[in-house]
Amino acid sequence: MNPSKSPRARRGARMLLLTGILGALIGGGKPLRAQETIPLTVIDAYAPTALWVRVFLDYYMPEVDRRLAQTGNYEIDWNRAFGGTVAKTGGVLEALQYGLADIGIVTSPFHPDRIPFFNISYVTPMVTADIGLVARTVDGLVEKYPELRQQWDDYNQVFLTAAGAIDTYQVLMNEPIETLEDFRGTKICGVGLNLRYVQGLGSAAVSSNLGDFYNNIATGLTDGTVVWAEAAVAYKLYEVAPYMIDVRLGAVTSKVITMNRRSWERMPDEVRRVLAETAIDYRDELARETDRRAQASREEFVRQGGTIQALTDEQRRIWAESLPNMAREWADDLERRGLPGDRILRDYMDIMRANDQPIVRHWDRE
Repeated sequence: MNPSKSPRARRGARMLLLTGILGALIGGGKPLRAQETIPLTVIDAYAPTALWVRVFLDYYMPEVDRRLAQTGNYEIDWNRAFGGTVAKTGGVLEALQYGLADIGIVTSPFHPDRIPFFNISYVTPMVTADIGLVARTVDGLVEKYPELRQQWDDYNQVFLTAAGAIDTYQVLMNEPIETLEDFRGTKICGVGLNLRYVQGLGSAAVSSNLGDFYNNIATGLTDGTVVWAEAAVAYKLYEVAPYMIDVRLGAVTSKVITMNRRSWERMPDEVRRVLAETAIDYRDELARETDRRAQASREEFVRQGGTIQALTDEQRRIWAESLPNMAREWADDLERRGLPGDRILRDYMDIMRANDQPIVRHWDRE
């Protein structure tokens, strides 16, 4: 008697078949578990309080997981290292460079000497408050000028996208401002290039970071800060600086998503593709979330006892004229580095003009 034809053997075969069908139904025809698990450490010096970190946690990481699950070949074991557990403020670039983490959010204003191109929106204030347009434009220029992507080679990193959570910079003060002359003699904290926004008005700029702005003002170290509405609410700055001077300095891309090059090169092609494509979608989702929160944050600022003091168009023009032509300085610096700074600046401003942005000062035409 052939054992394979026995009733017991036939029952066993049916059970194996049913098990396979059930597994396919549960898994949607995909393997129930990924064939390979890849550990990735992601970092930023800022905690999830920061909007860009929150969107990374709530959108980027789950979306990468979802897309990889469609094939079931790979899954990511995420190690979340936010809030300075691996790198302190300004240290993310170096941490990625030396392989202390795999992927991270670099804050570009901390590194104007190392990655100067990525501060283009900082040197062109009072041009636009459309953060989505700015982010897409910066990424578009990276695609047009490959040497900009290559800036990251010196730091052992691969550029994925530029992004921003700032719809427009404002100035918060602990006392009301009646005229622009009231800024003279005040002390205002900020980060990197935005410190220069207030110097033409006679203010002293104090270098700091978002996490310290509250204490700076509360202790009297500074009288105010350059910040945006969402951060003013998230960090409760209205408690120490309840006057928002509505100058509308403009949107900036202050974040860059990069990966350590060695980590990138060990990734399978499918994983690299998903990480890169989802980074672009993160850029756009962060811009949308920034816009969603901008007006709500202004309203919350007022509900918490804050006052918004609008500047007139003439005051904004005077403010713009008080600034040095940072864009020209920036372009000249890129030219000295062998990069086409003049063309890049003109391209950026041309895109803003083509999109009918409310430009107060045409930085490339001076």
